[in-house]
Amino acid sequence: METKPEKILVVSSPTGGHLYPAIEVSRQLLNSGGKIIFVTQQQSKFIDLIKDELNLFFLVPNNFLVIETVPAAKFSRDNPIKILIFLFSTLKSFIKSIRILLIHRPNLIFSTGGYTSISLILVSKLFFPKMKIVLQEQNYVLGLTNKFLSVFADKICCGFPVEKKFNSKKYIFTGNPIREKFKLKTNKEQIYKKFGFDKQKFTLLIFGGSQGAKRLNDEIINILKVEGEKLKNVQVIHITGSNDFVRMKNEYNDLKTKNVVLPYLSNMEEAYIISDLIISRAGAMTISELIYFKKPAILVPFPFATEFHQNWNAQYLKTYGCALVVYQKNDFGKKLKETLVSLMSDKNKLEMMKKNFDKLSFPKNTIIEVLN
Repeated sequence: METKPEKILVVSSPTGGHLYPAIEVSRQLLNSGGKIIFVTQQQSKFIDLIKDELNLFFLVPNNFLVIETVPAAKFSRDNPIKILIFLFSTLKSFIKSIRILLIHRPNLIFSTGGYTSISLILVSKLFFPKMKIVLQEQNYVLGLTNKFLSVFADKICCGFPVEKKFNSKKYIFTGNPIREKFKLKTNKEQIYKKFGFDKQKFTLLIFGGSQGAKRLNDEIINILKVEGEKLKNVQVIHITGSNDFVRMKNEYNDLKTKNVVLPYLSNMEEAYIISDLIISRAGAMTISELIYFKKPAILVPFPFATEFHQNWNAQYLKTYGCALVVYQKNDFGKKLKETLVSLMSDKNKLEMMKKNFDKLSFPKNTIIEVLN
């Protein structure tokens, strides 16, 4: 019988790419009897999300899940005021981290990356040097925080099969954890009815990640306006992000294209299941979900992502012929339009892109196995 650590501290920065893997791993650990101290930043919407996703008030005994927060601020080299804010926030974070570790005394820390985890891991090495540290890197390349913290880590779980790039056995290809509800059986016919869509038409899913993507939103509207006749058999699910929702909803009201426009979709698996093609950013969790659902995509990497990690993520699927990549440069709108129109008129190409997912490598280990 497998033995689980009595207490595991899970730390995550408050972005979808970090938070959802942390939540999913926590869910699996809780289901197997583990005790979780979940640490993130003090932002109410993320605290509520953690509680909701982990069914805090229904399935989890009160003493099996504790949510703690630490302050954290991004470092800025250019603004003296922001540098002072960063230093003050870091000091507070170290003090709070000491308190959390002394009160809960976990014997393992699992971090999904981001600057929220820095103080906890450094403090753990100062006060509890034997405590096991496991990092997870969702992207094809290590983020800045994980690069720094990798020195202190016992194991690093890789979302992509890149562990051979590093001269260390601490790197293990585990893939990224897929949300459990994605794996539930769903009725495709009912999903079409729910969205008010025709199952005979081509369904296009568009989203820009947890923060949305204004430039991508703008270009999609331009394409639908200009190429309306060529795309008359298209129905669109467009997840705009909360900041751009009202504007985009109004834009779609002026189009004849059948559409469902949403700021956010909690049941994202439904949109994946009925989509024929996806246009999206290239965050690590998006790539992992495309792999799980085997959906062809046009990927538009966020051009300002640190370490250009979205470019690397997108290139991974492009290399295997599962996706096409359009970079957000001066001719972005033109290339996106040409790529979309070309793909939609080539069913054989789309079918081949689906089949190419079978060529991808799949991990032999899971994150839970590494934590044990």
